[in-house]
Formats: sequence, structure tokens, C-alpha cells
Amino acid sequence: MLSSPLILHFPSSMPMTDEQFFEFCQENRDLRIERNKFGEISIMPPTGSETGNRNFNIAGQL
Repeated sequence: MLSSPLILHFPSSMPMTDEQFFEFCQENRDLRIERNKFGEISIMPPTGSETGNRNFNIAGQL
């Protein structure tokens, strides 16, 4: 499993439109996906049980 984001770079001759990016995200709902202003796509690992447990404990304290 990934422990840090995977960064994808696309050539300028092959940009991904907003609609294509949205469709890509919809097809991969189990992943946390972001795109920056340079068109780079970051794919982050899903929250694991340890992180999820920590987030749950933090939310409980709030």
C-alpha cells in the first residue's frame, strides 16, 4: 500500500479536461484524488484503520 501520494504527470499535448477528471474520480471512488493548477494528479492512499481510528478519536474529543 502507498504511504505517500503518487503524482501523475501528463504531457501538455494530452491534457485532461474537467469532465474527464471528474469521470476518472467517479471510476476510482475508493481513492483520494486531487489535481493541482499544473494538471498534476495526486493519488493518495485510502485512510487505513490506524488513521481512521485516530480520526475517530479526535472527532470524539471535539
